[in-house]
Amino acid sequence: SKIPFMLGHTRLSIIDLSSQSNQPMLDPNTGNVIVFNGEVYNYLELKKLLEKEGVLFQTNSDTEVVLKSYAYWGADCLNHFRGMFAFCIYEKRNKNLFLARDRFGIKPLIYSFQGNNFIFSSELKPLLTTNLIAKKFSMEAVYDFFKYGSVKQPLTILSDVYQLMPGHFMKVKKDRSFEVEKYYDYVSAAAKIPMIASYDEALERIRNELETATRYHMVADVEVGAFLSGGIDSTAVVAMMKHYCDKKINTFSVGFKDDKEVEDETDVASRTAHRLGCEHHNILIDDNYVLDIFDDFIASIDQPSIDGINTYIVSKETSKDLKVALSGLGGDEIFAGYPHFKKIVELARQKSGPLSLLIRALNRMRPNRFTEKVAMIGLEEESIIDYQRNVFRNLQPLLKSNLVRNEKLTFHNDLSEVQRISKFEIDNYMLNTLLRDNDVLSMAHSLEVRPVLLDHKLVELAFSLKDEFKIRNGRLKSIFIDSVKDLIPEEVWNRKKSGFEMPFSRWLNKTFYKKFYSFIDSSFARELFNKKCMKKVKKRAEHKSLGVQEWGMFIFLAWANRYDVDF
Repeated sequence: SKIPFMLGHTRLSIIDLSSQSNQPMLDPNTGNVIVFNGEVYNYLELKKLLEKEGVLFQTNSDTEVVLKSYAYWGADCLNHFRGMFAFCIYEKRNKNLFLARDRFGIKPLIYSFQGNNFIFSSELKPLLTTNLIAKKFSMEAVYDFFKYGSVKQPLTILSDVYQLMPGHFMKVKKDRSFEVEKYYDYVSAAAKIPMIASYDEALERIRNELETATRYHMVADVEVGAFLSGGIDSTAVVAMMKHYCDKKINTFSVGFKDDKEVEDETDVASRTAHRLGCEHHNILIDDNYVLDIFDDFIASIDQPSIDGINTYIVSKETSKDLKVALSGLGGDEIFAGYPHFKKIVELARQKSGPLSLLIRALNRMRPNRFTEKVAMIGLEEESIIDYQRNVFRNLQPLLKSNLVRNEKLTFHNDLSEVQRISKFEIDNYMLNTLLRDNDVLSMAHSLEVRPVLLDHKLVELAFSLKDEFKIRNGRLKSIFIDSVKDLIPEEVWNRKKSGFEMPFSRWLNKTFYKKFYSFIDSSFARELFNKKCMKKVKKRAEHKSLGVQEWGMFIFLAWANRYDVDF
């Protein structure tokens, strides 16, 4: 009997805008069919290479290059691609599926086996709005959310629905048996790069690799703009873009209207854009704006995430003018830009004595700022960063159900101190929070965001460098700053890292107070949260002292309510 098989695709046209590049796309020679999300930036080089081997092309799209590359190289085609991608190819000959995801998980690939069905998608929303799956929470994922503010891959928030991990491909046979294989690992790729002994040589290599990465990321048949904050990463990307763009670049940043409480970076971004000759757009919002967009933000977010509202806003406003924007996402993770890189190295180097062991035990029961710091002394880098990334320090008093997540941290004693922290950040916070939010919230507005600094050649080079090149004389991100400081204003490279903080406490205690209270008072909340916890939260609500932890509860409850997901 014939097995029903269906592929669907909604296209955002960036390369080859003609209808002949629409998907699903069929290869008339092999009968293979592809659905593809993302961009392969070096597709023109690969096309020339394949044409020399006698491969014929009918379109000017990167989709056809992916399809024909697979027919020619098989799974090894993935090692030829430079870009961000998630795709599925149906092989007509053996009726198998080949699915693959890019090296760092910029593009998502979600799948589920339901009875005799295999379902896959680039978002959870299509699964949530059909009857193909049971809308049940994965309790391990719920635990993750309340611990980290996002769900750790390969899990999704839904039970029995998973993500293919970055740098992996998957083969699904017609009998629904499957195998998953890893094709890329940035740690082993970086280990193959000969050690660069000289700081000056490292500077030059980083600069060259950044220039190459930017050139590739500018490939499009539509206008390409950029997100621009007051930080070094996005500024460096915009400065580099100037070399490959003869028109004024449109840049965008988010700030608050007449708000003294919140530090934003729109002033710095405006001055930078002016100096670099860009057409700058400051997106100035207030609390009413956030109130107006909140329901749509929750509907767009795919699965609960404590962060992301900033990405939603900048994507919504940018998409009114552009289809593609470059971003500086990833710079802090690969070049050691977060202040905690320095602190963690210092704490891990110290020896823990009897007092710190005693305080560690005390910290497990009643954590405070002092006990937290002392409890970290002498621990492995991964343990410290894992603790630093916790939103809720202690989940037992919060969640009603006895949730147990058999989490075992992996310690990479073969890596340097900074590499260990970097790896943890790339594999966790960057993948599960930054990239997830970045993709789903930009695509909700039909905007493609390209993180230039995650070009795999640049990441490998950065990862391979000595720790003292990244943190030099106490200065974070030293090698990256020095490689671009001739291009960008001193006020950007010389300023203290600040970041754009959203006023979550104010929103909860004022703008969303009634909404939050109705959620926390619901039967769903009573089913999820511990009675004692609910009492404390209600007390904090009455005293108007709600904070970022309650913002996490609010997002979770609002999302569960919107999509009607249950336990």
